[in-house]
Amino acid sequence: MPSQKILEEATRNARAATHDFRSDTVTLPTPSMLSAPITSAPLFGDDTYHQDSPTTSLEAHIASLTGLGHALFVSTGTMGNQLALRALLQQPPPYSVICGRHSHIFEHECGMAAIFSQAHLIPVLNNNNSNTISGKQKRPYITLEDIIPNIVPDDGDPHGAPTRLIALENTFGGKITPVHEVQRICEYAHVRGIQVHMDGARLWNACYPPSSAAMPAEEAAEVAKRLLREYCAHVDTVSLCFSKSLGAPAGSVLAARSLEVIKRARHLRKALGGGMRQTGVLAAPARVAVDEVFLGGAGGRGMLWANEVAREVEEEWVRLGGKVVEGMEQETNMVWLDLGREGVEGGEFEGIAREEGVEAFAPRVVSHFQISADGLNALKRVLKRTIELGKSRAAAAPQATTEQKATTGAQFSYGSGKKN
Repeated sequence: MPSQKILEEATRNARAATHDFRSDTVTLPTPSMLSAPITSAPLFGDDTYHQDSPTTSLEAHIASLTGLGHALFVSTGTMGNQLALRALLQQPPPYSVICGRHSHIFEHECGMAAIFSQAHLIPVLNNNNSNTISGKQKRPYITLEDIIPNIVPDDGDPHGAPTRLIALENTFGGKITPVHEVQRICEYAHVRGIQVHMDGARLWNACYPPSSAAMPAEEAAEVAKRLLREYCAHVDTVSLCFSKSLGAPAGSVLAARSLEVIKRARHLRKALGGGMRQTGVLAAPARVAVDEVFLGGAGGRGMLWANEVAREVEEEWVRLGGKVVEGMEQETNMVWLDLGREGVEGGEFEGIAREEGVEAFAPRVVSHFQISADGLNALKRVLKRTIELGKSRAAAAPQATTEQKATTGAQFSYGSGKKN
């Protein structure tokens, strides 16, 4: 069968992601992503010997896009994060790494930092009592003030593991760490000989202006491109995921300011089983994903649409009388429904969703550029039925006290085991 026919057949029979709000990893490769490995096939080579042109081209593209100058294609975001930690720490032990208590590095990477880098992770909770905007809005990301008390100084005391690295995550739960906060942290760290890595799996989302700005797709993409470079101007390394938000089938990239860091990461990648051969089969669609969805705005159906869908979901939930998890108001492509305050279990919400033909993991709703208008309307029906279930249950139950209501809200956690 001719390759074009294969692509048409695959596209026609593919499982649609139009009604799937579980994650932005459930997207399917677009026809242009599927065709990229075929058209790039003559350029494939052995990447272990730096001979795969689509891969080296993608690495150079990301190195330029971030402004960091050097990049390495890796199979997953976890691999990118762990290679960054090990390459920056150089020779353990004993060193410590400061990271968020609910960060991906701390909760979702199998404790690999202790195994691979022999590093002591110091998990930091954001201090919601002091980190407020005008004394009201809580910040879910860690700030410099959260970090400073947790730094272990390199003062000669043999009892401690001096802090050599700070690992930030942006976005975190869909919430953005602003550029000025990243800059503050990096400036403080660098004068003290501490390096900074950013887990930017969804940094693409943080760079896009909010849908409420009503920018044309092309203009929004230019803003995002500039902001990506600005974020990366402050950190030492950043990992970016091609399969989250961008729609590529697989792959991530580690970018670094130092060529030596990338050289070490390339060597260490082999130790993790990441020394693949004709990686162009993955790098080619990843390049298309970056150029079409992030830089090109996917004709207005890219990340702007994903953010718009999330905004509509939150607005509909609030209009119906629901609340979102405190401090986790929508900024990018995630909405956190406070189901506990409605008296509805997560499993009940997911069951209603399935009845409406929607896939979802409670309490998080994640949008992406392949959500359709019909999918959005179906989710709105799920929200309405969920609120109605909570109201009918509340009408039949004794009234809760003020203290009970205050403790029924869903506690935000990244550790449910089924989110990514």
